Amino acid sequence: MTGKGGLFDDVWPDVSADLPAHVLDEIASLAQQSDRDGRPAARSLELLREHNWPGLPVPEQFHGGGANLVKCCALQRALAASDPGLAVAVNMHLFSVGLMVEHWRRRTDTSWLLMEAIATQNRLLASAFAEPNLGGSTTRSTLIAEPVDGGWRVSGRKRPCSLAAEADLVCLQVQAGPETVLVALLPTTAPGLSVVEDWDTMGMRGSASNTLVLQDCFIPRELVFYEAPAGSEDDDVFAAGVIWFALTATACYLGLARAALGHAADLMGRLRIAHLDSSRAELPSYQAALGDHVAALLTLESACADVARRMDAGAAPEYLVSAALAVKQQAVRAVPDAVGAFAEACGGASYARSLPLERLWRDAQAIRFHPPTPAATKQYLARRALGLPSSLDLDEAAPGLRRGSDD
Repeated sequence: MTGKGGLFDDVWPDVSADLPAHVLDEIASLAQQSDRDGRPAARSLELLREHNWPGLPVPEQFHGGGANLVKCCALQRALAASDPGLAVAVNMHLFSVGLMVEHWRRRTDTSWLLMEAIATQNRLLASAFAEPNLGGSTTRSTLIAEPVDGGWRVSGRKRPCSLAAEADLVCLQVQAGPETVLVALLPTTAPGLSVVEDWDTMGMRGSASNTLVLQDCFIPRELVFYEAPAGSEDDDVFAAGVIWFALTATACYLGLARAALGHAADLMGRLRIAHLDSSRAELPSYQAALGDHVAALLTLESACADVARRMDAGAAPEYLVSAALAVKQQAVRAVPDAVGAFAEACGGASYARSLPLERLWRDAQAIRFHPPTPAATKQYLARRALGLPSSLDLDEAAPGLRRGSDD
């Protein structure tokens, strides 16, 4: 993580051929301005396209890079160490393409045409899965699609939606009645789609996670590449999508923590305690303040990579969902705690806007808000452990359990 001795980097495959050091350095040089502007730098997105980043997860037979899940996590981790906001923004593309790959592998239908277009035309996707009032559910939508000739018509709002104004395509889910979720791919120029640029937050400002508005938007039947039961994580493709998002999102925040530790190590080596005639880095008390957090991060790095490798090895996604969600749930606490400890160890200098630690601390807080949210994840993991009916839908009054007891 610090670049000294490979303490963290050895966990992951080398991705320098796909994201060379000079590209990451240039992206890092633009991160502060992206934070100020509240949108990713156009040059950063251009660099990713120049290196065929959009097609990396697409199978090689469809002219993509053939990157598996563990490699995609490594890519996101490396990118986030340079610009976390950009990494979180394009992670929505990566997760959506990963979902398409998993769907095609299991259904072998014509969805390969969509993947091939993404790879050959270097198209970026926005992922419109998050919505207000879902409580963190990933397998439902408040947008109800009305069947019409040739497809569906739908109205509503998706937010936050990273890259909504910058992407070429949008991957979104809507409900066709109470029991079925449709997943579709639309061009962002489709009639009825518009973007409200209302992203003004404390951190992850460079992700440009604005609001996508659908107003009588027509979804052609041929652009719906998957249908699944609403509110069910037992569907193999949706389970795979949850795993891809949980692990690649966690990898983004591990990259952020990697950068924070690197900046803190450099600063602590320069900051001296005058009466002890020593740098902060040399003092056991400061070392002890960081040690447990380094241990927690290294545990997360190892767990994230291990679950990704199990997925790549062919494990059934329905049985890996809990492990992937547990990794993300641990990251929700470990990453902000670690970045806060690194900043505190550097003293007031880390609070200055002229140094990256202040921005990284703000960005780290956003991990608490990605779906599935911590409340929904805790309930799901606890119910699985107790042998009770479980879902990522919040079920505060447990009506499902009461129905089960009446049967």
